Amino acid sequence: MGQGAQRNEARQPVRQQLLRRTRLRGRRNRRHIQTRRSFPSSSSDLEDVMTANLEQLQPGVLPIFRHTQKALIEYGRLRDQVTAKEVATDILADPLATLYILHTINLRVSARSGTEVTTVEHALMMQGIGAFLDAARRLPVLEDSPAGRNPRTFAALQALSRRAQHAAWQARDFAVLHNDIRADEVQAAALLHTLPELLLWLRTPDQAIRLQRQRRRVSETEAETAVLGDTLANLRPILLESWNIPPLTLELFDPKNAERPRQTILNACCAIAIKSERGWWNEDLMESYNALAGVENTALDTIIATAHANAARAARSCDWLDAPPAAAWAPMIPGPWPSDEYDEDEVAPQTGAQPVSPTAPQSAQPDRPGKPVTPEQEQEVCPMPDKAVFKETLKSIDQHLNGTLTLNQMSAIILKGLHIGLGLSRIIFAMPTPDGLRMKSRFTLGISAEDPLRHFEVDLASKDLFCQLMGKMQGVWLNEGNRQKLWPMIHPKLQTMLGEGDFYTMSLYNGSKPIGLIYADRGKHECGLDPLSYTDFKMLCLQAARGLSKVKAPV
Repeated sequence: MGQGAQRNEARQPVRQQLLRRTRLRGRRNRRHIQTRRSFPSSSSDLEDVMTANLEQLQPGVLPIFRHTQKALIEYGRLRDQVTAKEVATDILADPLATLYILHTINLRVSARSGTEVTTVEHALMMQGIGAFLDAARRLPVLEDSPAGRNPRTFAALQALSRRAQHAAWQARDFAVLHNDIRADEVQAAALLHTLPELLLWLRTPDQAIRLQRQRRRVSETEAETAVLGDTLANLRPILLESWNIPPLTLELFDPKNAERPRQTILNACCAIAIKSERGWWNEDLMESYNALAGVENTALDTIIATAHANAARAARSCDWLDAPPAAAWAPMIPGPWPSDEYDEDEVAPQTGAQPVSPTAPQSAQPDRPGKPVTPEQEQEVCPMPDKAVFKETLKSIDQHLNGTLTLNQMSAIILKGLHIGLGLSRIIFAMPTPDGLRMKSRFTLGISAEDPLRHFEVDLASKDLFCQLMGKMQGVWLNEGNRQKLWPMIHPKLQTMLGEGDFYTMSLYNGSKPIGLIYADRGKHECGLDPLSYTDFKMLCLQAARGLSKVKAPV
């Protein structure tokens, strides 16, 4: 489109612009839609619905989260000491703030110089950190707006923001792994992916609730077309263009470019963020994993482990949102998913298996009627990691590297972090005997006095798996993928003690001197282990080695 045509278009009413841009897309999409009695019934009706919705989502006042505003005000006091990268980190945790700065700066500079600003860091440098921080003090706060005061709307906005953060973490990391020198652009695009729904909840919450309900009854495409007049995939680039998001970013949302590596990474990562909200056993996730494996030319197992680790990092970096992160569901076993707390009356009655609570997943099938349940069976509930305790454990160890704690005190902190922080049931901390010939359990947790595992012991002269681990600081997660290779390396006596479940274990070193070995599992019942917990287990073991190397010498 030439500059003259662009100027003429700018003079047209919004309604005419939107109709002209979307008519072809709407017609193409509607060939595949079967309308229902309560849906718009004609092409003109759908266009009217679509245009009316888009008009309500046009640029205007945009609030940001209170957490973001507080962070920006604090940066304002240190404006001479902070960098654009530091400020951008907090903005990128808030998709509304991200949209605000990209819209504001592109509205200014594109008219003057035609420059396309595609990243938050670039936007800060173009506007000036000081000028932006001054303006940020006057931005409206989401929690003070009508949307923020409505519990249902605010919960939806937090959940969508959590999804955006997760998608952005995944997208940036996989873009970096692909050696994309502009990975920040993919990160920003992933944050903007959720904007249509965020704006719906902000501006037209009734429409957002209608869409939520329709998605329960019909396919996503049908629901979106019925409520919005078109699919979100078609509306997203139109809406973002109206918010002055530059063409370089809009290209990432163009279906014609779907086979390009950057678009493949973006689409796969956004899909992972959406699908993992209903658990990590969702079979549809494999499509995204396979797409990333093809782009990255990396083994599927590595892609899955990387995605799980990214989910954990995203959860920890943005723990100020009162919405559960996808990483919280990693320890769950397969099973039906519960309905949302809202609109339960809208859901058709379920038959067969009943939904399982995400905060207390059950590990075994229900007993038949009339069969007595033993106390042991009642207690076989899979433990859930407590993120706050995990973080507090790492912090507590770090605060006691001054030799003020005894071995017993430091070990108690470590075992608590493993048990409560990571949700591990049976834990052993073994140490070398004084003669250096054996590795013997020194502290245990979750193991009864009658359990032979309490007397865990390894001959360091043997070729046992645990003995080989003591050659240097290293860890192993024994699972179905490596059991055939590693299980025969364990002494038969220890095999009987351990049972057939998965376990984590890691040797601890102080420089070149072995400190001991930590073993942990989730018991002999069906509570499985997962990559996220293994990553945290290794992190805690590394911190434990630091702490144990600084304990107070015995008197």
